[in-house]
This record gives sequence, structure tokens and C-alpha cells, in this order.
Amino acid sequence: MGIFQNLKSDNLEETGDKLGGGFESIPSNHYLATVVMAYAGKSEGGAQNVTLHLDIDGKEQRETIYITNRKGENFYTDKSDSSKKMPLPGFTTIDDMCLLMTGSPLCEQDSETKTAKIYNFTERKDVLTPVECLTGIMGKQVGLGILRVIEDKQKKGDDGAYHNTGETRTKNEIDKVFHPETGRTVNEYRHEIETAEFKTAWVEK
Repeated sequence: MGIFQNLKSDNLEETGDKLGGGFESIPSNHYLATVVMAYAGKSEGGAQNVTLHLDIDGKEQRETIYITNRKGENFYTDKSDSSKKMPLPGFTTIDDMCLLMTGSPLCEQDSETKTAKIYNFTERKDVLTPVECLTGIMGKQVGLGILRVIEDKQKKGDDGAYHNTGETRTKNEIDKVFHPETGRTVNEYRHEIETAEFKTAWVEK
């Protein structure tokens, strides 16, 4: 079994389709992407993540997506109803990718140790590093709604907290996941919506 077998979505609230508000970013749009690498990681605080190396129109795009909090939970509690466990957005993204690409959720994905080029801050370059990979989605295509995001650069201050520097940077973020052939979302499959209605609305917005 894989390393994320404990991250089940059975007891979590169902998510819907919502329209949200060296690197060269790509314009916000729908893209077909090939997953070159997908491997697990963990922050210093203990939050688990999955890093994706994607091939989009011959360009490499990388994104690290957090799927748990520091406690290892893949959900947060709804403020208006504490009985509801809402899935973390990052968990939903990776879980949807697994479902649309393999037919199985993240918790059922096998993993295997492989080597990947990961940026090493000490050596200031990509270094071959052993990582635990989600092999079931590697080498396959998926439809992605990608946003171009402009955000403030931050720097760690003397107080140990990160503060805005007044400079900005542009990056890409995966906002929504679509079936590579039908264009439908996981939500549309769950509710037996036969056409890719949300993809059309997402692209228009």
C-alpha cells in the first residue's frame, strides 16, 4: 500500500465546483498536463505535501501542494458547524487527480521510492534525491485549471515571522482538476452530470 492510505475522504464533507477569484508563469487557462513526477514530502512543522512536476506544452511546471495540516489531518472543522469536517483544498486537488487519472482515491495509491531532481538550498541547485512517488499517476495526462497568481514576496524577520517586502512575484497555482478526455470534474461524475459544464464556466471566468 501507499504512504497516504490513512488519508481517506469517506467521512469528509463533499466538495462542489466553485469559481475562485527561472520560472515563467503561464496565463490562467485550462491545460492538458502530463505528470512527470509526483512525490511526497513534509514541512518542518509536519504538514504533508505532494510535489508535482508537470509537462505542459513542453514546459516544466512544478507545484508543491499541502494535503494535511501539522497534525496530519486532511480536513478542517467548519466554523458554523463543528460536526462537519471540510477537506483541505490541497487534499481535494490531489485526491481529485488520483480519482480522475486512475479511478482510485489518494489513500489507495501505491507508492515507490525513486530519485527526483529537487532544489537543494545548501547547494543552490537541483540535486538527485530519493523520494516516495505516487507511481499510479506518473506518465499520465490530466486536465488542469491553472491560475496565474501575483503575490507579495515575504522575508523572515528578526521576530521569526514572515513579512511582506513590498515586492511581488508571479506564480501558477492549480485551481481545479478535470478529466483529460471528458473535461468533467469529480463532482460532475458524482452527480451524474453528463457534460463538462463547470470547465466551460471556469475558462470563461
